[in-house]
Amino acid sequence: MPKVIDKPFIVGGSQLGVFQAYTDVEPEFVATEPGIRVLPAPFFYEKRLFFHLKKRYEAGEHKSFPGGGFEVRGEGGETRCFELDQVIIHPAVLKHKKTLEKMRLRAEKAVAKRGRKSNSGTPKVQSEPGTGRRGRPALSAEEKALRLASQEVKTAASGGKRGRPKSTNTQPKSAPKASGGKRGRPALTAEAIARKVADKATITSRSGGKRGRPKRS
Repeated sequence: MPKVIDKPFIVGGSQLGVFQAYTDVEPEFVATEPGIRVLPAPFFYEKRLFFHLKKRYEAGEHKSFPGGGFEVRGEGGETRCFELDQVIIHPAVLKHKKTLEKMRLRAEKAVAKRGRKSNSGTPKVQSEPGTGRRGRPALSAEEKALRLASQEVKTAASGGKRGRPKSTNTQPKSAPKASGGKRGRPALTAEAIARKVADKATITSRSGGKRGRPKRS
């Protein structure tokens, strides 16, 4: 794993301070692919910040980077410039790459192992040759005899008739009420009509022939 060190910041032969850079950088940490997540040395301990490589310049390719350098894009879209020894690929990216590589190798080994098993020389079980006929195979003579005997027993029990037997309940059904062929409410008797007329006359005499609730006095 690369280490962060302090390097002197020298301008015009005078040291104006120090800046952070990396040392002991392994080849797998060298950032060259634009868009990959990187980790600048000054932000090594800022775990929540994201930086992505915009452009890498070798020595002499850009006038602003005589000795080479990086242009890095931050979270807000701003561009930052760093020296060649100040930027590495983020360790989380390398960890994911290693995981994917292990998965790929594991899958290749599994495929190779299956291939070895299939070519191990073990003879395959030959399926029985078909008769060329489709559908359910024919019944044996014993099965036919059993089914015929069972059918004869059922026929003797039902008397040769199919379906549900008739009910033995001889109790007569209740006769429907005679309606006279008329629908609706039955007509009132003479006594009911007379009572209804008398009640109406009583109500009319009380209200004086007026309808509705009487006014308050």
